[in-house]
Amino acid sequence: MDWKFGRHSFRSVSFRTYGWFLFASLMPSCCVFAQLDKAPVNPTVQLPSGAEQITSGKVTATISFLASDELAGRETNSKEFEIAAAYVAARFRGAGLEGGGPEGSFYHETVVRQSRVPSDAELLQGDKKPIVHYGLLSTDEKPCKVQGRVMDVSFDALATPDADLKGLRGVLRGKFQTLAKGSRAIGQLNRLAQRLQAQGVEALLVECEPESEWVKLGELARAKARLDRSDQVGIPILLIPSEIRIEGDVELTASGMIRDDKKMRNVIGLLRGSDETLQKQAILYSAHLDHLGSNPALTDDQVYNGADDDASGVTAVVTLADAIGAMKDRPKRSVLFMAFWGEESGLLGSKQFVASPSWQLDQIVANINIEMIGRPEGGARGKIWMTGWRESDLGVLMSQAAKPWGIEIFEHPKFSSMLYRSSDNWSFVERGVIAHSFSAGSLHPDYHQVDDEWDRLEIPHMTQVIQGLWLGSLPLLDGTQTPSKATSTKKESK
Repeated sequence: MDWKFGRHSFRSVSFRTYGWFLFASLMPSCCVFAQLDKAPVNPTVQLPSGAEQITSGKVTATISFLASDELAGRETNSKEFEIAAAYVAARFRGAGLEGGGPEGSFYHETVVRQSRVPSDAELLQGDKKPIVHYGLLSTDEKPCKVQGRVMDVSFDALATPDADLKGLRGVLRGKFQTLAKGSRAIGQLNRLAQRLQAQGVEALLVECEPESEWVKLGELARAKARLDRSDQVGIPILLIPSEIRIEGDVELTASGMIRDDKKMRNVIGLLRGSDETLQKQAILYSAHLDHLGSNPALTDDQVYNGADDDASGVTAVVTLADAIGAMKDRPKRSVLFMAFWGEESGLLGSKQFVASPSWQLDQIVANINIEMIGRPEGGARGKIWMTGWRESDLGVLMSQAAKPWGIEIFEHPKFSSMLYRSSDNWSFVERGVIAHSFSAGSLHPDYHQVDDEWDRLEIPHMTQVIQGLWLGSLPLLDGTQTPSKATSTKKESK
């Protein structure tokens, strides 16, 4: 998915990064915590072994590293993401897990294509006079040359589902305004461009101001390679000043996208179950490790730290690995722990995993995907809500198991239905697995902004949520409970 106490600037990978990595790797294992943090649990019931692993100290040590400026926003194809992935793998080893990937590796790897937008674009009037522009936002895979008369339109109006696109041809010019930011804004424009291309449109000229978000996104697209998107467009999108007058025909030339290959990694750990039969089944805890990276075009804070989205979820996964790995009685079912790449680019890492899984998908009993647990809504501190509540009884079962400890897992009146398809759990749902995302926060103003910093999170709340997820899933781990799909979902799948 889907209050700064200091200002931060971008730092390149250096010894400072590796020092952080070493500190954060050792911190959870070298610190001894005398008692479990205060949590909304029943004080008359003794907590199971493993509870001592879920403390505010460990949570702070983990998330302050994952969301640090030194990791530069963990962009999915960056060196900093690779460091974060190595850190998660180290934590899995420290929890006593074995690699859950192919041949016992802690990585599930995929080679993907990435691309960068070229800088050499030229826009000419019919008399060959150059027209000023802000550069390409996107273009075709191959070099292109487009000639024709410019048609003025409202891209905002054309983006509506019932818009009439008939008769649109050649080069279109207009404004495209959206409340979305970053990759989501680009995705909206790209999807419109795909529809227009199908009607015969050959290029888009998008009007904008020099300080607009579009200009910044274009500069970033030309400076840094990005993973190929499913909504990649096949026509050039050129950014032009709003006040520019264009008369008659134009000629637009541009090079093709600059492409190369990149190896991407999901991180996966495995704790084998103790029961000879039930160990063939697995409970999967997951979260996405990637975020939006950094933007050198910003003048002050350049790093999208992604503390809540979703360093908080990854923190939960590695902390749960510590707790479950330390349980006196090992779970009867096997347990998988995963951190995905590419969620922000379209659930890419989870899609790649389900396409070539290292664990049989029909033997995954449930996927507990964890998203944004660091900043609670008003009145919901220490409480957890689940997406797709009515699609299975997983939420009901986990709520019943957590309730005796004083922890509530509930159906959110707005987000439970709306966000069911918005995170990596959906990749598993599409393959028939019972999979839901668990959250304990809201889409706050810092969502996908540089201000999503770890020191704005409520660490005691996060710690309680992680405890609640663990306690709520204990009956799943020991095999006494097995979730089932909702009746309507079962009928639809036949």
